[in-house]
Amino acid sequence: MPNYKLFYFNGRGRAEPARMIFALAGCEYVDERFTHEEWPQRKSDKELFPIGQAPVLLVDDKVIPQSAAISRYLARELNFYGANSLEAAQIDVVLETMADIEDKMMPLYADQDAAKKAEVLKAFVEITSKPYFTYLEQLIEEAGGKHFVGNKVSLADIHIFNMLDMMTNSKYKIEGLLDSYPQLRAFCKSFRDEGPLKSYLESRPVTEA
Repeated sequence: MPNYKLFYFNGRGRAEPARMIFALAGCEYVDERFTHEEWPQRKSDKELFPIGQAPVLLVDDKVIPQSAAISRYLARELNFYGANSLEAAQIDVVLETMADIEDKMMPLYADQDAAKKAEVLKAFVEITSKPYFTYLEQLIEEAGGKHFVGNKVSLADIHIFNMLDMMTNSKYKIEGLLDSYPQLRAFCKSFRDEGPLKSYLESRPVTEA
């Protein structure tokens, strides 16, 4: 087993799927956290942060940047990327759908007055995000409500839970986001309260995001 070291801010964010995979697999790793104030000095290390971004995973002496690459690598290595190529493709569909939602969220965090922000937020909940969340609602319902792909926790479940948890239970909380999606809301509650990550979720550091 390689030696793993994960570098990221002291928050959930883009490193949390990797931490969840490690927890599910019972795999030891070093969770190297730093503050935003420390980041300018940290990212000056171009060998460790080759594109000046975090997170970064160190696998022995090999640097892997980019959060999606990290989580997909770990999911493949630790058996959370489906039972076959078709399941892997279905997982990728879920991941790409969530990536589309993330892209649509960007205007929510642009500098704007309160009235404009409320207008953009309302449009995101009621219009912009609707095709994507409707599709994910359909997927989890068709899959039986417990897992998005297959009969065990996969990267799809981990990534969706992390994103929805951030969007409903952090400083980025969006009121009413899941009001129209009972299956997604039930999935999140079950994953948090009854899933194999329950212990990890209860014991992880409490952060705003």
